[in-house]
Amino acid sequence: MRTDLEMARHEIAPLRLERDNLKNVVRRNLGQQLDQVGVGELVTRINELTVQLDEFRAAREAWKREKQDLETKLSEAVEDLEAARASLRRMVRAASTAPSTNQ
Repeated sequence: MRTDLEMARHEIAPLRLERDNLKNVVRRNLGQQLDQVGVGELVTRINELTVQLDEFRAAREAWKREKQDLETKLSEAVEDLEAARASLRRMVRAASTAPSTNQ
């Protein structure tokens, strides 16, 4: 009986080691599977964000062009206003220096 007990103890030690090794392998494989599921979701999210970024860049470029057009129109309007003011000043000067016909 003691011999059987001792033999069983010798058999149990390698079995425990094998069990621990198998547990570690299962944990590693499960971890890899979970990582792959997470990676797939991350790749999908990255692709979505990349599409959004491209859309934002395109919108920004459109706004830049629109801003430039508006700045050009504003500059032309300012020049027209300055020209109108100068013309009005000339007309006022001409009217004030011309002999008055009402007297």
